[in-house]
Amino acid sequence: MKQRVGFVLVLCLLLSLATAGQAAPKKWRAGLVVSRPHPWFDALDYFAEKVKEVSNGEIEVVIYPAGQLGNENVMLSSIGDGSLDIFIGGLSTCSAYSAKVGFCNLGRLFYDQAHFERALAYGGPVDRYFRELMEGVGANFKVLSLTGGGLRNLSARMPVRSIEDLAGVKMRVPNVQAAAAFWEGLGTLPVSMAFTEIYTALQTGVVDAFESTVPSYVSSKLYEVAPYHNKTEHEFMVSIFLMRKDLFDKLSPEMQKAVHKAGVEAGEVAMQSGVELTAALLAELESKGVTLVEVDKDGLQAVAIPLQDQMAAELGMTQLLEDIRSLREEK
Repeated sequence: MKQRVGFVLVLCLLLSLATAGQAAPKKWRAGLVVSRPHPWFDALDYFAEKVKEVSNGEIEVVIYPAGQLGNENVMLSSIGDGSLDIFIGGLSTCSAYSAKVGFCNLGRLFYDQAHFERALAYGGPVDRYFRELMEGVGANFKVLSLTGGGLRNLSARMPVRSIEDLAGVKMRVPNVQAAAAFWEGLGTLPVSMAFTEIYTALQTGVVDAFESTVPSYVSSKLYEVAPYHNKTEHEFMVSIFLMRKDLFDKLSPEMQKAVHKAGVEAGEVAMQSGVELTAALLAELESKGVTLVEVDKDGLQAVAIPLQDQMAAELGMTQLLEDIRSLREEK
């Protein structure tokens, strides 16, 4: 009997030694304000898979969607204090750290998708400018990539066929000077609020309209309260993919290189997903009871170009504007 007990104890000891080195994977918390389907999810899925691969399963990226960890401002603050590890969202959500990020909310800044991709490519003018800017604000930000997120349209409780239809419309805008100036110039009454507040604001009549990417419109079910999707195509969404700088700095040089590479590639995934998802979801909107409305864009352009010049001068970003415009005709 004693021999049997001794054998069991030895067996348990051997098993415990065998599993001692198999520590549970480290968990990196990643937050975003939208639900699936969305290009930001596709980017995070890719990044999570790559990080797991290059860390030999030692690091697991856990995704918290739909604002579970708070709105954009809360999550960015959480990156700063170390309670959140990864964030992906609109560049404009960083406006509390620098007014210059609102530059990318200027309407009609990018001529088409090809122009947009050239400007945001890794090492391109937009990537270089905002990577340096955001890593220099002292908020514990490590920029993994600047990327897309889809083409932005205006959604509302009523159809909008020209800028004349926007007069007096209560328009939700992000808390960004350039966005407010653009929509005010089109005759709306801008109302600043977080993205997570839009649904209720439309229900209660606080706002009549808002603008977003098509994936955000669908994944957040905003079509339920704004059934007119007006194809203004006024802005290509610029998104930022961040992680905690202090966490990144603690990685080995080899892991830093691998994580950085995964972040750049994840940005490329989001860019392509933005194009594909926008086309696919637009095709499905009518089946959800949404009315698609074609919009006369001449009025948008007339407001946008002078405002681009004005805002670039005020923000000290005229050179960046010239760099972006110079890429329009490149093949």
